[in-house]
Amino acid sequence: MFDDSDIKIFNDKGHPQENFDEVSVISEMKRHRSNGNSEKAKTLGQHLADIFVDEEKMIKDLSKEVGPLNFDDDIMYQIKVLLAFTAEYCINHSLPSPLLSNTAINRMYDTVKASAFEFYDRLDDGAEYSFYYLALRKSADISTEIGKAFSMICENPDFATLGKNLFEFAKQEIDSVIDLYEFE
Repeated sequence: MFDDSDIKIFNDKGHPQENFDEVSVISEMKRHRSNGNSEKAKTLGQHLADIFVDEEKMIKDLSKEVGPLNFDDDIMYQIKVLLAFTAEYCINHSLPSPLLSNTAINRMYDTVKASAFEFYDRLDDGAEYSFYYLALRKSADISTEIGKAFSMICENPDFATLGKNLFEFAKQEIDSVIDLYEFE
């Protein structure tokens, strides 16, 4: 067992929260289990992970929307990173609870880790997400900023439009998938 005495819950101001309400968290977890939301979140995470694992189908589907994706392995990896980031972004913004978001995201990454370990391992060591999170904070035009971050990461200024289009298409598709689960 690990010692969790050094784990602190922080409030909105970044200060440790002294009276963390464990009863509320447990109650929320129980409610999501009983109404089926927890299982839906796990299934959603699995479904989204399967998209990354089946790279051939993913490329085919994306090519229909954003044009041919005939790039080297490094750029294809960056495309997958952007899609994984977009999935996490959509989950965090669309699910009704942070507990459910964490459940879906954990299942997604656990599945990717089990099915595509090389991608997961490289993703886990990478800093790309940091650039995308910074892009989210830059302006109201998130898609354009994500596209700029993608082009910077790929070291190709011509990729800004591709990054923007990939983000917008993936966001639309992932949001549609999430809607199908009808979370309560």
